[in-house]
Amino acid sequence: MRELCRRIGVTCIALALVLVELPGAAQAAPPQADGAHALALLNNGCGASPDVAVSRTGAARAASAAAQAATAEYAADPGPAVVAQDESPSPEPTESAAAGPTATPTATPTPLVGRPFAPSGPQQLLPPPLPTPAVPTVPPVPTPTPSPGSPPPAAVQQYTAPPSMSPIPFANPSSGPVRPTPTASPTPVPEETLGPSDYAILGDKLTGTDKPGKPYDLDGHVTLVYQDGVVGGDHAHYDGVRYIDITGNTFVRNRESDTVLYADAIRFDTLTERTTLIHGRGESTQGVQSGKLHFTGSNMVTTSDGVTHVERANFTTCENPRGGYHMESKTLDIYPGNKAVAKSDVLYLGALAVLWLPIVVISLAPDRGDRRHQARFIPLIGYDATEGFWIKAQIGFAPSQNYFGYYRVEYYTKVGLGLGYVATIRKKDGRRQTDINFFNQQNRLQGGNQTNFQLQDQEAFSRTTRAQVQLNYQGNYGPLVTLPAEEQITAAVDHGDAKGDREDYSFNRTSNGSVDVNDDYGFTDHRQFSQNFTNDLTLSYTTSSSSGLFGGTTSDTLHFEDLLDDRTPYADYSLTFDKYDGAGAGSIDKEPELLVRPIADLFPHINWLPVTGQYTAGYYYDTEADLATGRMDGKFQAGPVLAHFFDSDFSGEVTVEQDLYATGDEKANIQQQFSLTTPIWGHIVNEIQYTESHVNGPLAEPFQELDVFAQGLKQASDVLRIFNDSVYTVSLTGSTYFNRQAQSVGYQVTMQPSPRSVLLLGGDFEPGPGEGFDRTSVQMATPFGRDSELQISTFIDWRNHMRLEDKDIYYRHIVGNCYEIQIDYNQDLKQVSLSISLLAFPTEGANFGIGQAPSLNGIIPQSFSSSTGFTGGAAGAGI
Repeated sequence: MRELCRRIGVTCIALALVLVELPGAAQAAPPQADGAHALALLNNGCGASPDVAVSRTGAARAASAAAQAATAEYAADPGPAVVAQDESPSPEPTESAAAGPTATPTATPTPLVGRPFAPSGPQQLLPPPLPTPAVPTVPPVPTPTPSPGSPPPAAVQQYTAPPSMSPIPFANPSSGPVRPTPTASPTPVPEETLGPSDYAILGDKLTGTDKPGKPYDLDGHVTLVYQDGVVGGDHAHYDGVRYIDITGNTFVRNRESDTVLYADAIRFDTLTERTTLIHGRGESTQGVQSGKLHFTGSNMVTTSDGVTHVERANFTTCENPRGGYHMESKTLDIYPGNKAVAKSDVLYLGALAVLWLPIVVISLAPDRGDRRHQARFIPLIGYDATEGFWIKAQIGFAPSQNYFGYYRVEYYTKVGLGLGYVATIRKKDGRRQTDINFFNQQNRLQGGNQTNFQLQDQEAFSRTTRAQVQLNYQGNYGPLVTLPAEEQITAAVDHGDAKGDREDYSFNRTSNGSVDVNDDYGFTDHRQFSQNFTNDLTLSYTTSSSSGLFGGTTSDTLHFEDLLDDRTPYADYSLTFDKYDGAGAGSIDKEPELLVRPIADLFPHINWLPVTGQYTAGYYYDTEADLATGRMDGKFQAGPVLAHFFDSDFSGEVTVEQDLYATGDEKANIQQQFSLTTPIWGHIVNEIQYTESHVNGPLAEPFQELDVFAQGLKQASDVLRIFNDSVYTVSLTGSTYFNRQAQSVGYQVTMQPSPRSVLLLGGDFEPGPGEGFDRTSVQMATPFGRDSELQISTFIDWRNHMRLEDKDIYYRHIVGNCYEIQIDYNQDLKQVSLSISLLAFPTEGANFGIGQAPSLNGIIPQSFSSSTGFTGGAAGAGI
């Protein structure tokens, strides 16, 4: 079998892997804690042939010459490795490995004997010495248990390129980003794993001696597997001390297989598991929301934890950098699942260098809605008549998942320099989080510095108790705005239990300089007596003071409120006691108030007419009217009633409210709403709506803060819509208030000339002499070349010689499916905005521009239908 292995090369590897998968092989495999004994079985099946070299580091290694002698006898006939579990073969040793196979099968091997790590180089794994007949079976292979804080073990896999293609699409490192990757499917070794400090190397042909401290060479399908990745190539050389150099079609793939690196040569450090690439190039989809991140460099170093350091880097998210953009940086550091940091960067659009940046931070973390994703790694540039030319940058940082944020740097030629700091700090157990937002602006226009500061701290002391403190200070209101600084301090403590009882303590202080100061102390108590019986108690004390030109005022207010609620199968009863002490005008005391809401309909046997009611009775005190008296209120609602006749849909609803007071006053209010919708010929829909309200009684009597009814009114409207599928829609709206005055007629036209274009027209027509069409709103969106779109929003002033007013023109163009250019001109604001957004990071704020960045959705707020590709709105509701 040894000679056969020498001839067929790596075919023996697949044969050994098949033996591992058999039940008997799984029984006979020695239970290594590091998972490399399957490779030892591979060597046993092929004898001592140099065709395959298997090496590893770690605690467990083959150790003695006696073990090698036993290996030779065992390798002569590996048949006993596939014995059934109930068999107990007797050992029969032979003289040497060259004597050929023995007639009697040997026993199952025992586990390898571990020994301390020796940095003398890899050695061939040998099978262990033969056991005694007293051990008939071998327990199953145990699952490796990594040390605390170490990454989980990785499955041993052999990566080989297909015969028809090379793992490297091209050999010239300067020819651009690499897209093809090795496509051969890995062959996993079942239940075999590598520990954090282990590695394994496989190849077709071994030249040299596979002994500690001896160099050797491997040729053909070289695959080096370690904890966090796989290195492949055509040739490998081990110096016998520490380094393994791999050349010829080299590549490095990380454990998640979302990052692939290529190079002219790769050096692997067996001590630190650090991989160094010469003239490296690679591509990654990690953290990129669209496309890939392509990067090259003169020298790349990948550490064991997956961090990649690139010297003289060139990176882009465009498939064609010459037709898109790319950035050249002095160094580039990529932290998996966290961020990419580039220093001393030059931004190129095509072949044109447009911007130099000292540092660029790109977030590669999944979107969690936190502040780290608000950082812009490319600054905004613009001009404002008040502030002058300005540049705004947000430099992100995230050294860990528990500490992240960004630095805010803004400079205005007329105002000055502004510096800020935004960060989130979390405890590792997740029980406390602190959010900080600080910004200080030098203001030359008004003199001095202006500061804004926000602090929020939340902590869960236990499962039932938590607290929150928030501080807001605003002293910067913008250019040419000078106001007293506003401060707000809020603190709250919440305590609850599993039953549902809860207590809240709160404090709130707001001040506007020394002009207005308000302090509020609050306490709430919620008691859950049963599922349907609860009580809520609220107690607050408020002090306020204000000063002005004509003196100052102070006030103290004590507020007490108790709400007892009982929900029965028939009705919901609420008893409220609400009392203010020292309150000013505008408060209502309830001493007390009983509210009854029946759950079922008042007339359950009339199915077509639902009727519900609500009853209120209590004793009230109105501080504005200085009146205390009793009150009863009844509210009944009939409907809505739905009916369908002659292809028309009818809906009606009536609400009646009656109030009685102990003073002898009475008030009533009746409201009616009806609608009738009728389709005509399939392309016309007519809808008539009628609303009527009647009020009987004084407007604000006897209370001035309670039961203030509006004036009665009557209104009718008619909406006529004519449409043809998604081609056009015409809506005409007319209304009347029954006051013998002509009302305006509204019109709206929506057209879709093509699947990607839309036209919206809307306005009013005023009847009467000298009236007519006032202004018509025009909104248009249309393709404007390949991957381009043009939107126009304006008004036509018919009374001013059809002049176009308030023009807003928006243009969008996608370059190379890589980045998007947006230009917006607003006549009303006298502003031109330019924004360039990277499509690979749509939610990361990855854009720069002149002026404020236009909206990614354009300037048209509504669409004709959902198939147009624009943002949704109400214009297509009738289609």
